[in-house]
Amino acid sequence: MKNFLFSSMALAAVLFVPGVASAGDETDRTDAIRLCRAEVAAQAGVEAQAVRLDQVRVRPRAVRVDFDVWRDGRLQNVRCEVDRTAAELTIAAITPTLQTASAATAGAQ
Repeated sequence: MKNFLFSSMALAAVLFVPGVASAGDETDRTDAIRLCRAEVAAQAGVEAQAVRLDQVRVRPRAVRVDFDVWRDGRLQNVRCEVDRTAAELTIAAITPTLQTASAATAGAQ
């Protein structure tokens, strides 16, 4: 009975302990950061150095990357969702929608 109890406790510990990140998760994380930083910088009309990484969450089907974008002396928080289900990472959404400096100037006139 004691062996059964210890065996069941060991099995429960293995089943309920959160999984360790795999090499694929790390690669997808790094690639998602690069992909999103480049796209956010292009849409915002700023250099990549102005797009600062805030945090990253790797999920089974997506990577969520949060950035702080400094533009015209103001901070804007931007979230980039990257789809991991296909063979190649693709950007699913960037929120909020970014408006380039040239588009903002044209809209004000």
